[in-house]
Amino acid sequence: MPAARQTHGRRRLLAAALLSLAGCHRLGPQQLDLDQIGFADALGEGVKRQMLLNMVRLRYGDVPTFLTVSQLISGYTLQTGGQAGLNAYPNANPGNYATLSGSFEFASRPTYNFTPVTGERFARSYLRPLEPAQLLSLAQSGAPLDLLFRIGVQSVNGLPNRSASGGAPRLASDDFEALMRALAAAHGARALSLRFETQPQGARVFLLPGGGDGRAEPALRELRRLLGLRGPAGEFELVYGRTAAGPGRVPVLTRSLLQILYEMGSQIEVAQEDIRRGATLGQDQAAGDRLVRVRQGARAPADAYAAVVYRDRSFWIDFDDYPSKVTFAFVQALQVLAESGPGHAPLTVTIPAQ
Repeated sequence: MPAARQTHGRRRLLAAALLSLAGCHRLGPQQLDLDQIGFADALGEGVKRQMLLNMVRLRYGDVPTFLTVSQLISGYTLQTGGQAGLNAYPNANPGNYATLSGSFEFASRPTYNFTPVTGERFARSYLRPLEPAQLLSLAQSGAPLDLLFRIGVQSVNGLPNRSASGGAPRLASDDFEALMRALAAAHGARALSLRFETQPQGARVFLLPGGGDGRAEPALRELRRLLGLRGPAGEFELVYGRTAAGPGRVPVLTRSLLQILYEMGSQIEVAQEDIRRGATLGQDQAAGDRLVRVRQGARAPADAYAAVVYRDRSFWIDFDDYPSKVTFAFVQALQVLAESGPGHAPLTVTIPAQ
């Protein structure tokens, strides 16, 4: 009787082992989930690091390089097998009661296709100024209007933004700063909204001042004065240009994505030795008013939001620097918008399983 119970127990152990081996087949769906999350995280980090590196390269007068992932293939195979044998004779040698053997093989073969952004695609994505509607579309995703103007325009109604173009940093005019404060106050009080219109010749964007609870009225008056808005309250179209474009229109001279990266790069901290030896220009005089603060040193913190190495020095954005992270994220969103125009093939992700 004890031998029979022992045999039955070994049978159950054998069955459990086979079921466990068969359960390995679930690894396929699990691997698909891991691939989706893992590749999404890796792509996001790669885009962040590439953009930060290009900002650093522009800070040092180096040539930026833009490389996009055009196709991603993650192929994996999963093979399992098992054999079992059972000797049920009670008087047999105990070592011969049962035999179990199995095999498990898993192979992952990811393949990445990268496409350099060159030629017409480079000109369309990085050299062409952003359309006002394209720039301000991020306001619908929660971006502050004043931040979008600070990032993406050279001037509004002739009022110059800060700029590092031409080598010498130039601060924003007092009227531009006043305009940004009025925009922030009116938009924050929900007394300012945007209307977008899609037409065959392109997208249009209209500014609608008014509404709110009345507390934003001083900001709205300042806004209308600085933008040269005349007549009764209504909507005004924001159009590309440097000077007045006619009644009911506000000229906005937007930047290209390459200009945006250059302007952001001009605010990066650099070693004084690099300035003395002529490797880069002097520090931006408006250091306390940087839109994004990129630090430099021998080694980046382990928890940095984004970090790259350029010529044996580390450059990074602190994870605790929320304003810089927000600015960096919206610049990255603008890069995605610029690269997703007509003629740009979407990223293809293929995950065949065998």
